[in-house]
Amino acid sequence: MRTLAALSLVALMATACATTTPPSGGGSGGTIAGPEWKLEDLLGGGIIDRSNVTLTLGPDGQASGSGGCNRFFGSWSIKGSALNLGKMGSTMMACDPALMNQEGKFLRSLETATAYSFTPDGALVITTTQGPLKFRKD
Repeated sequence: MRTLAALSLVALMATACATTTPPSGGGSGGTIAGPEWKLEDLLGGGIIDRSNVTLTLGPDGQASGSGGCNRFFGSWSIKGSALNLGKMGSTMMACDPALMNQEGKFLRSLETATAYSFTPDGALVITTTQGPLKFRKD
Protein backbone atom coordinates (compact mmCIF):
# COMPACT_ATOMS: atom_id res chain seq x y z
CA MET A 1 0.00 0.00 0.00
CA ARG A 2 2.85 2.41 0.82
CA THR A 3 4.48 1.63 -2.51
CA LEU A 4 1.26 2.43 -4.35
CA ALA A 5 0.89 5.71 -2.44
CA ALA A 6 4.51 6.65 -3.15
CA LEU A 7 4.15 5.85 -6.86
CA SER A 8 0.95 7.89 -7.02
CA LEU A 9 2.71 10.86 -5.43
CA VAL A 10 5.65 10.59 -7.85
CA ALA A 11 3.27 10.38 -10.83
CA LEU A 12 1.34 13.41 -9.61
CA MET A 13 4.52 15.44 -9.16
CA ALA A 14 5.81 14.43 -12.60
CA THR A 15 2.52 15.43 -14.20
CA ALA A 16 2.51 18.80 -12.46
CA CYS A 17 6.06 19.52 -13.64
CA ALA A 18 5.33 18.37 -17.19
CA THR A 19 2.45 20.82 -17.70
CA THR A 20 4.19 23.97 -16.63
CA THR A 21 2.75 27.18 -18.00
CA PRO A 22 4.71 30.39 -18.44
CA PRO A 23 7.98 29.97 -16.58
CA SER A 24 10.78 32.44 -16.93
CA GLY A 25 13.29 30.49 -18.92
CA GLY A 26 13.91 27.84 -21.44
CA GLY A 27 15.69 27.23 -24.65
CA SER A 28 19.45 27.41 -24.50
CA GLY A 29 20.31 30.79 -23.25
CA GLY A 30 17.71 33.13 -21.98
CA THR A 31 14.47 34.12 -20.42
CA ILE A 32 11.41 34.19 -22.59
CA ALA A 33 9.05 35.77 -20.03
CA GLY A 34 9.39 39.32 -18.84
CA PRO A 35 11.36 41.51 -21.22
CA GLU A 36 9.86 43.35 -24.15
CA TRP A 37 11.00 41.64 -27.35
CA LYS A 38 11.31 43.78 -30.49
CA LEU A 39 10.63 42.08 -33.83
CA GLU A 40 13.68 42.08 -36.08
CA ASP A 41 12.59 39.68 -38.81
CA LEU A 42 9.14 38.55 -39.95
CA LEU A 43 9.05 35.17 -41.71
CA GLY A 44 12.49 35.74 -43.26
CA GLY A 45 11.48 38.96 -44.99
CA GLY A 46 12.60 41.71 -42.60
CA ILE A 47 10.20 44.38 -41.34
CA ILE A 48 9.25 47.94 -42.25
CA ASP A 49 11.84 50.35 -40.81
CA ARG A 50 10.83 51.94 -37.49
CA SER A 51 7.56 49.98 -37.33
CA ASN A 52 8.20 49.08 -33.67
CA VAL A 53 6.60 45.62 -33.49
CA THR A 54 6.94 44.21 -29.96
CA LEU A 55 5.98 41.19 -27.86
CA THR A 56 5.93 40.81 -24.09
CA LEU A 57 5.25 37.40 -22.55
CA GLY A 58 4.21 37.99 -18.97
CA PRO A 59 4.97 35.46 -16.22
CA ASP A 60 1.19 35.29 -15.61
CA GLY A 61 0.53 33.73 -19.04
CA GLN A 62 -0.58 36.99 -20.66
CA ALA A 63 0.94 38.08 -23.97
CA SER A 64 0.83 41.67 -25.21
CA GLY A 65 2.60 44.07 -27.49
CA SER A 66 2.38 46.30 -30.50
CA GLY A 67 1.82 45.15 -34.05
CA GLY A 68 3.29 48.43 -35.29
CA CYS A 69 -0.10 50.12 -35.48
CA ASN A 70 -2.36 48.47 -32.88
CA ARG A 71 -1.84 47.02 -29.43
CA PHE A 72 -2.57 43.31 -29.08
CA PHE A 73 -3.17 40.92 -26.21
CA GLY A 74 -3.76 37.23 -25.60
CA SER A 75 -2.45 34.24 -23.69
CA TRP A 76 0.61 32.01 -23.95
CA SER A 77 2.06 28.84 -22.45
CA ILE A 78 5.11 26.66 -22.87
CA LYS A 79 5.91 23.02 -22.27
CA GLY A 80 9.61 22.37 -22.70
CA SER A 81 10.54 24.32 -25.83
CA ALA A 82 7.02 24.02 -27.28
CA LEU A 83 5.27 27.39 -27.35
CA ASN A 84 1.56 28.05 -27.70
CA LEU A 85 0.00 31.47 -28.17
CA GLY A 86 -3.76 31.78 -28.15
CA LYS A 87 -5.92 33.87 -30.47
CA MET A 88 -4.84 37.50 -30.18
CA GLY A 89 -7.22 40.40 -29.72
CA SER A 90 -6.23 43.92 -30.70
CA THR A 91 -7.26 47.52 -30.90
CA MET A 92 -8.61 48.60 -34.30
CA MET A 93 -6.84 51.77 -35.39
CA ALA A 94 -6.22 52.35 -39.09
CA CYS A 95 -2.68 52.93 -40.34
CA ASP A 96 -0.78 52.97 -43.60
CA PRO A 97 -1.84 49.93 -45.69
CA ALA A 98 1.69 48.48 -45.78
CA LEU A 99 1.92 48.66 -41.98
CA MET A 100 -1.54 47.11 -41.62
CA ASN A 101 -0.51 44.24 -43.91
CA GLN A 102 2.66 43.63 -41.92
CA GLU A 103 0.72 43.71 -38.65
CA GLY A 104 -1.85 41.21 -39.96
CA LYS A 105 0.88 38.85 -41.15
CA PHE A 106 2.66 39.15 -37.77
CA LEU A 107 -0.45 38.45 -35.67
CA ARG A 108 -1.62 35.56 -37.87
CA SER A 109 1.81 33.93 -37.70
CA LEU A 110 2.16 34.54 -33.95
CA GLU A 111 -1.07 32.60 -33.36
CA THR A 112 0.50 29.56 -35.09
CA ALA A 113 3.61 29.45 -32.86
CA THR A 114 4.90 25.94 -32.17
CA ALA A 115 8.32 26.37 -30.53
CA TYR A 116 10.98 28.83 -29.50
CA SER A 117 14.76 28.90 -29.23
CA PHE A 118 17.59 31.36 -28.71
CA THR A 119 20.40 32.16 -31.12
CA PRO A 120 23.97 32.17 -29.76
CA ASP A 121 23.83 35.98 -29.59
CA GLY A 122 20.61 36.01 -27.51
CA ALA A 123 17.90 36.63 -30.11
CA LEU A 124 14.57 34.88 -29.53
CA VAL A 125 13.32 32.87 -32.50
CA ILE A 126 9.68 31.79 -32.43
CA THR A 127 8.93 29.02 -34.88
CA THR A 128 5.48 29.28 -36.46
CA THR A 129 3.73 27.20 -39.11
CA GLN A 130 4.30 30.13 -41.48
CA GLY A 131 8.02 30.64 -40.74
CA PRO A 132 10.31 32.14 -38.08
CA LEU A 133 9.82 35.33 -36.09
CA LYS A 134 13.10 36.76 -34.77
CA PHE A 135 13.13 39.14 -31.80
CA ARG A 136 15.72 41.00 -29.72
CA LYS A 137 15.34 42.35 -26.21
CA ASP A 138 14.43 46.02 -26.35
